[in-house]
Amino acid sequence: MTLIIVLVRIALTVVFSLAGITKLMDQAGTREAVKNFGAPEGAAPAVALILPFVELAIAIGLLFSTTAALSSISGLVLLGVFIVAISVNLARGQTHDCHCFGQLYSRPLGWPTLARNIIFALGAAFVFWQATLNASPDIVSTLATLSATGWTLLALAVAIIVAVFLYFQQRHRKALAARVGPEGLPIDTIAPDFELPAYHGGTESLRSLLEHGKPLLLLFTSPHCGPCIVIFKEVKEWQEAHKDQLTIAVITRGTIKDNFVNVARNSLGEVLLQKEREVGEKYGGLATPTGVVVSADGRIASRMAAGGDEIRDLLRNVLGNSNGGPGTAEGE
Repeated sequence: MTLIIVLVRIALTVVFSLAGITKLMDQAGTREAVKNFGAPEGAAPAVALILPFVELAIAIGLLFSTTAALSSISGLVLLGVFIVAISVNLARGQTHDCHCFGQLYSRPLGWPTLARNIIFALGAAFVFWQATLNASPDIVSTLATLSATGWTLLALAVAIIVAVFLYFQQRHRKALAARVGPEGLPIDTIAPDFELPAYHGGTESLRSLLEHGKPLLLLFTSPHCGPCIVIFKEVKEWQEAHKDQLTIAVITRGTIKDNFVNVARNSLGEVLLQKEREVGEKYGGLATPTGVVVSADGRIASRMAAGGDEIRDLLRNVLGNSNGGPGTAEGE
């Protein structure tokens, strides 16, 4: 029983550590997730900043016998809050990304999300229950008593857990690729949420880009993509000439430094920074440059346009639609 208690504490330490570190590394995504779960918009930045430190404090406390009881009950309370929030959102039919482990592992809410948190909560409850009966065992001294066979079995269990995690990661990528398809998300589906750092300061989300009640053209680019550099020369003209009809936002990879030359040379307006392809992956904009239109009510309104010519055709279509044409910009 002592070994089981120690292993559960170690497992919970890993879970809370990963959750805290990955949330700290992606504060923009964490703020968006907190708002999606129902936190007031004004409180979201503070909650997004405090939450990772709470998770890290719980993780550290679980390592020590003297603080295991306090940390386990704190973890149980926090997981209870997560379980209630997930249940409420699922009951309302809201399936936004949970952002449970930042960009390392972020999936749309579902019953597996709820089940996973219930399992973690049961583990925390078990540790707290054992701590109320007897003093929590010391992790180092307990592991030191393991035989070679014990260490082998422990290593095998860790390897199995890692293999299962990698398997589900790969399966998710394949499922996402099948769902998105080469032409992007199906028209009229709800556009995936995002919140990204803005090149010119602050953050921008899908919600803020749509708040003016205009269609949104998202352009997925890369700072070192030749065709992207060519089309950047036109993007600023589009942003200025058509600002009354639609919003045009560039979502590019990398840092401000990576994109400085392109933005400065072309005086680009709305530019958002994704680390790799995390937002492009959700929309199907993995190749660059690609573009897609989101309607004013937050739904996919076009197929994915790849390359400069298709993006120009897409722009002409959406401008025609905004002047009284059909409601969907299908491209040509």
